[in-house]
Amino acid sequence: MASVAPSAAAGQRFLLAVCGLHLRGQPLNHQLTSLQSTFVRECRSAQEYKLYAFTDAAGRTKPGMVAVTDGSGAAVHLEVWDMPIENFGRFMLQVPPPLGIGTVKLEDGGSVNGFICEAWVAEACRQGDASVEDITHLGSWLPYVERQVARAAGQQG
Repeated sequence: MASVAPSAAAGQRFLLAVCGLHLRGQPLNHQLTSLQSTFVRECRSAQEYKLYAFTDAAGRTKPGMVAVTDGSGAAVHLEVWDMPIENFGRFMLQVPPPLGIGTVKLEDGGSVNGFICEAWVAEACRQGDASVEDITHLGSWLPYVERQVARAAGQQG
């Protein structure tokens, strides 16, 4: 498959790749489903991304996928969702900086619109900012969440 971008004839839909809190079973997935988005498939990004867990100003931990050009990237687990184009603006009102939507290259050579993160998150991690962790080696947001749940359970027991 060369690309999962919608054809001009489709025109009424918007394909969106998600890599974290919007995945099925995650806390913000309802933002997709409440806007009549439907799950299309699981896939992986091209090996040109780093995945970070960062804590925002409100104290919430979120994932951020940053494109890299130095060869240090890896493939990241994604889900592609099909959203009615008329709902995209309402969805974007719920996406706070440093997250945004841009072009995400896929492992199969195609590309799709998807979540990206501003580069300052990667820079903060390089500078040792304790509020940012490089989780690229996990390949997905989901193992990070599982690890955090296990750590919290260990602290309670």
